[in-house]
Amino acid sequence: MKEIKDKEKIAQDIVSPKNEFKGYTIEEIRFQRALLAMEADFSKTKLLKSWNNLQRLNPLSQPIGSALPVKAGSIALKLVNGLNYMDYVMLGWSVFNGARKVFSFFKKGKKK
Repeated sequence: MKEIKDKEKIAQDIVSPKNEFKGYTIEEIRFQRALLAMEADFSKTKLLKSWNNLQRLNPLSQPIGSALPVKAGSIALKLVNGLNYMDYVMLGWSVFNGARKVFSFFKKGKKK
């Protein structure tokens, strides 16, 4: 019985609270602003770190501080390391078909 009365009192406090909310203090507002600024700074740092990693690992991007294009050797090395045998077979097949179509197009123009 006591538990029911306690729960009724809790429910009544929820429905009509004794203390009404009168707002935040200046210190609470300052704390919230500082917390949001810190979260924004962490998010910005995380985003910039991800962007730098993406630029650094992209085989087609230029190295930072260099005006020279990327060396073809680095792209070929990444291509060789990243593919398995089936990928090579499919790549060779598509290149062969493309070359065959191009050569057949030019042969059609040379009729005897």
